[in-house]
Amino acid sequence: MPAIAREVRLTRPGDLPLTDDAFTTAERVLSPLAPGQVLVRVRHLSLDPYQRIRIRSLTAGDTPPAGAVGQIVASREPALAEGTWVTGELDWADHVVVDAGRLTAFEPDSAIPLHHYVGLLGLSGLTAYFGVTRVLRPREGEHLVVSGASGGVGQVALQIARRSGARVLGLVGSDRKRDALADLGLSALDHHDEEWPAQLAAWAPDGVDGYFDNVWGSTSARVVEQLRPRGRIALCGQMTGLAAGRVPPLDIDWYLMLTRSLTLQGFRTIDYLDSYSDARAELAQWVRSGDLHQAVNLVAGLDAAGTAFVALVGGTAVGKTIVDIGA
Repeated sequence: MPAIAREVRLTRPGDLPLTDDAFTTAERVLSPLAPGQVLVRVRHLSLDPYQRIRIRSLTAGDTPPAGAVGQIVASREPALAEGTWVTGELDWADHVVVDAGRLTAFEPDSAIPLHHYVGLLGLSGLTAYFGVTRVLRPREGEHLVVSGASGGVGQVALQIARRSGARVLGLVGSDRKRDALADLGLSALDHHDEEWPAQLAAWAPDGVDGYFDNVWGSTSARVVEQLRPRGRIALCGQMTGLAAGRVPPLDIDWYLMLTRSLTLQGFRTIDYLDSYSDARAELAQWVRSGDLHQAVNLVAGLDAAGTAFVALVGGTAVGKTIVDIGA
């Protein structure tokens, strides 16, 4: 059992603006295992926009948490033997001592890359799955728009909605992000182009039926203006303003919401906790069959995690951001 772990720590309070030097790596002496605890060798960490809100409550010296996949290398929990692969929320570190009850054991599928267990089969995949299948429920021939479409959730939501027979379109913030979606056979508009609302209207001349909202803010307000009567909005994320750690108000026409009988439903993935297993099984089946993909921004090593997170919340990252800590 190793005695020392490497971890990422904040260098200043988390409610201040984040820059690359807001993070540093340091060593921690690992505590001995108590009964019911295990030591996990972390292989991959998932970096997600929502973590910016949680980091606001941390201070200098704290280590942020993240969804992780790893392997148990020491155990004082009979139900989780050494060698067991697990997922759970762990610190940004290469080794973590944790209560066994916080982990979920799984058997890796050789046909599925390990990092997908914190991506396609992790929180981002589950969020996309439930947002589309339980909230928006698209039907064949409908027009569905996804904002933040090149991120971990957005690109998966587009593909799942397309499986229903709906026509799908993403909204992104750069040519690089649009190209990443094109590689997956998906179309997108750049919301920095002043003409994008007109382009959206041309794509859906009778209006948009469903909107998977990952960004909030003025972009979402413009989409809502083009929703058809009885259109649906799945409110998933609030990426606008995340770099500053504060979310702006949603500036939409509430009278329009009333007169068009629109539905706005916020949701959390944990709302569907009882369905996680079935959802993961279906997502895994689509991955194995080659019907579901995720463009991944695989970042090498803990030393690069802070910079990668700053890029993520700043809107410059392309694809699902995952830290590869290595074997």
